[in-house]
Amino acid sequence: MDMNTLLHYGGMIVSFLFVAAVLYSMIMAIRRRSRKQKAKEAVEKRTHIKIQNLHQFDIKPSDGYYKYPIGPVEYTRRKPQRFTAVSIELASRQPYSICLIGFAEFAGGELKDQHYFYIQPPEKDLRDLKNPDVTWELLSKADEFGEYWNAGMKDYFIGHTLVCHNAPYVIGCITHALTVFGIKPPEFRFIDTLEIAKKLYTFDSHKLDAICEEMGIDLDMHNSLSEARAIGQFFYKSCKEFPMYIPRIYYANGTPSKEELEASVIAVVEREEARPEDMFDPRPVDEVLLKGLVDKKYLEPGKEEGTYYATDEGLDFSESLP
Repeated sequence: MDMNTLLHYGGMIVSFLFVAAVLYSMIMAIRRRSRKQKAKEAVEKRTHIKIQNLHQFDIKPSDGYYKYPIGPVEYTRRKPQRFTAVSIELASRQPYSICLIGFAEFAGGELKDQHYFYIQPPEKDLRDLKNPDVTWELLSKADEFGEYWNAGMKDYFIGHTLVCHNAPYVIGCITHALTVFGIKPPEFRFIDTLEIAKKLYTFDSHKLDAICEEMGIDLDMHNSLSEARAIGQFFYKSCKEFPMYIPRIYYANGTPSKEELEASVIAVVEREEARPEDMFDPRPVDEVLLKGLVDKKYLEPGKEEGTYYATDEGLDFSESLP
């Protein structure tokens, strides 16, 4: 076979492969468009949960403020090494009307992961929605809060320390939404950055945007993910600027575990020695728990009689908790 023949056959093979590649690309593109169309139709036709007699869950305003009560809460004191910052946006005045949620996971002072969801509120009422880019057409294609929660969103909240701005209000909204969908609210462990801002700073305004502007924190207001990141950054900055301050960790729908109580006691004497009355405040001194911490060498006597100081082992234990 001469060279011309080889070149001829070679050209035919190359041409065949080129045509085959083009056809394969076209077929795959058509399949992708078909799958996208089917997925779009499935979303549009999907039937969501319809809450029967939704307005039986409505709450009345108190001084013009709609806040779902989360009941009496206990607290411990500690700076968590890991936490999830959370921000929500409501569609209407009712706390159950969550339509946007963003949460950002932090560990060791760094952002580790972040999540953002559009949520279909229980009814088409967007009178209080402040994000102009969000419409009912967009929200109606999203899942509802209870569906997201059961699909796995709960794993980012249960057992985590949550950090929110005006946290009792945010936790109340989440509790209200779960109640509407017939889901028993779990224990929520949370820190309130609004409380921190009022206690430690002299801001002209304690609104999140004003705080971020003064602190030099990037914020896209009414973008729940941007707000969550900003809340987490503010919390870290406040811990650095006020190293002696120990934030309160509140507990809704539950109480602190023995380990969390131990960690709280240790945290109080991380930087300076203190007496048991201060270490256990606001609770009475638990002599058994105190002795246990000393026996485990998590605490050691301070220089002044009757005081205690945290050991390295104790700090390692305290910082190991979520």
